[in-house]
Amino acid sequence: MSVAGRPKAIEGTGGMVACRTVTPEYFRVLDLHMLAGRRFTEADRTPEQHLMIVSKLLANVLFLGDDPIGQRVQLHSDSPFYTVVGVAANVKNAGLTGTDEPEYYRLRTNGAEDWGSTAVLLLDLENAESSKTLFSWIRTQIASIDPTVPVDIETLTERVNKLADAPRFEAALVSLFAATGLLMAIIGLYGVIAYVASQRTQEIGVRMALGATRLNILRLIAAEGMRMVTLGGLLGLGAALALSRVMQSLLFQVSPRDPGTYIAVAILLALVALAATLLPARSAMRVDPVEALRRE
Repeated sequence: MSVAGRPKAIEGTGGMVACRTVTPEYFRVLDLHMLAGRRFTEADRTPEQHLMIVSKLLANVLFLGDDPIGQRVQLHSDSPFYTVVGVAANVKNAGLTGTDEPEYYRLRTNGAEDWGSTAVLLLDLENAESSKTLFSWIRTQIASIDPTVPVDIETLTERVNKLADAPRFEAALVSLFAATGLLMAIIGLYGVIAYVASQRTQEIGVRMALGATRLNILRLIAAEGMRMVTLGGLLGLGAALALSRVMQSLLFQVSPRDPGTYIAVAILLALVALAATLLPARSAMRVDPVEALRRE
């Protein structure tokens, strides 16, 4: 186990660890929550300072439950030691349905630190109208310096919507199939109950001749339908639990075995099945006992 102040090395932690060089306003603009410690400040932007903020996932990997604030971390054997000043919430950089990856943030100082081959500029704007004007101005300024530099400008909302396009389409497609399956189930259940009720016409007539009320007949036919619904519901629940992992890639911040979802769907299906059962049951309760006995 590590001790506070003992250096840790990111090399050899296993897997990919993302690095981001940011300015102090980065966390405020993206509304990234700090789980412990503090954000970077302008006073930290000196070449002599070596500070870093780690994600919660990386903190768990490096410090195994110890307090990460004040810990010293070495990125590799030739790098200086960085002091951890904060722990940020995990970010889904791989997409809304992607897994969280460990990452750390270094402060962009006033020295000659390399930004890397690709730079991302985040601007905090008050309204959409000012953003459109500013986008045009930024393109003009960059083109005046070097017209060969590609410029891709978009708002964070547009970026998030692009990430959500594929999951939304997949969810809509699955919902369409589910609605089609539900409609077919309703039609099938109605047809089966109606057929069962027609086959029991003579029985219903005898029961009514012996004193059974229309309410008794309604309960008899409805109970027959609900028994089939209960059996089908149990089989469907088992199949849904078995296939829940298949749906995990389509879900965002929802467990594939969320109890609330299963309960809500079960109630909905029960109400729909009850409605499909009551229609032929109401027809059965209107059977004339004399006509039913004559048929026999």
